[in-house]
Amino acid sequence: MGKQNDIFRKGFDEGTKIKLYILKKYLQNWLPVFIERKDTIWKEIFIYDFFAGEGKDNSDSDGSPIITIKELIPYCKSIAIKGIKLRVIFNEYDKNRFDQLSQNLNAAIKECNQTQNCPFQDSGNCAITIQMRNDDFKALFKAKYSEIRKKNSLPRFMFLDQFGIKQITESIFKQIVSLKRTDMVFFISSSFASRFAEQPEFQNYLSLSRQEFDKSKPYHCHRVVFEYYKQLIPKNTEYYLAPFSIKKGSNIYGLIFGSNHTLGIEKFLNICWNINKNTGDANFDIDNERIIPNQPRLFPEYEIPNKLQVFKNKLSERIKNNALTTNVELYRFTFEMGCLPKHANEVIRKMRFNKEIGEFRTCSNNVHKLIAENIK
Repeated sequence: MGKQNDIFRKGFDEGTKIKLYILKKYLQNWLPVFIERKDTIWKEIFIYDFFAGEGKDNSDSDGSPIITIKELIPYCKSIAIKGIKLRVIFNEYDKNRFDQLSQNLNAAIKECNQTQNCPFQDSGNCAITIQMRNDDFKALFKAKYSEIRKKNSLPRFMFLDQFGIKQITESIFKQIVSLKRTDMVFFISSSFASRFAEQPEFQNYLSLSRQEFDKSKPYHCHRVVFEYYKQLIPKNTEYYLAPFSIKKGSNIYGLIFGSNHTLGIEKFLNICWNINKNTGDANFDIDNERIIPNQPRLFPEYEIPNKLQVFKNKLSERIKNNALTTNVELYRFTFEMGCLPKHANEVIRKMRFNKEIGEFRTCSNNVHKLIAENIK
């Protein structure tokens, strides 16, 4: 069974719970976008959990597959009425974990059918179909990727909770970000990447060098890994990535979210900033700023977290230099910096007060609906 199974035997730690919480909240935000529309555009929706695990730990805490099932339950009737086909694939390569996963999923589906009369079945004729696979990830991804390319415009969400760093290679990452309507969240052991970056076998997966990691900032290793993946996105491609660092003991792990739509990145960042109101990208004080809520400092100007101050300075500078010429460009830059519209609006208000810019349409959410206007 190995160390990979310890998480299910010992129970989910706080870091794992944060990861699963983010998954849960994102599904709560992602599903209604495609299911609750008045005019149904997409008749097929796909969810992939490629490293599903056992579904529960020994304390009966829900893993990603059971979380997914429970988040689908409120939409069962809408999916059936609207004629939507929602396809869910749970894959687990380890045979022992797969057997336990099957048992846990069957129990959850049975309970759902008994209490909610939901159409969970392994049949192509049902509104929601669940397929359980016991395959090697790369072989399964290769097969599914060929299918996805044929229906590239359909909505898809991929949860890739890999152990370590080996599975989400440069090649697979580039394939995923090339898809039109696929949001993803993948997990990576960033401390492992920092520790073994110079090993030849490591270089088979990620082309990172040890020099790229700052030894004086070990807690920033996931940010380094994030920047590596970010530079893999082709230039002039509208695609958004965001990291979230997770501290477990002395090690740092992390999530990387990806979407080619501003609505996707906006929803993910909102979840992260609700977890950490100082940086929005970690479940701990990643910059060691020790900001204590409701305890003002002697000099309030130093109360602004460094990440926000850097963002505000860069945004102001780019507006002044005409590097950002429309309100839509302004908010897209905000997302690229891992910040929210409300953070950008603070800069806008200050620049308006100083008469550095004129009036233009702003927003606090739903940037994708914003009508483009020039910044004067």
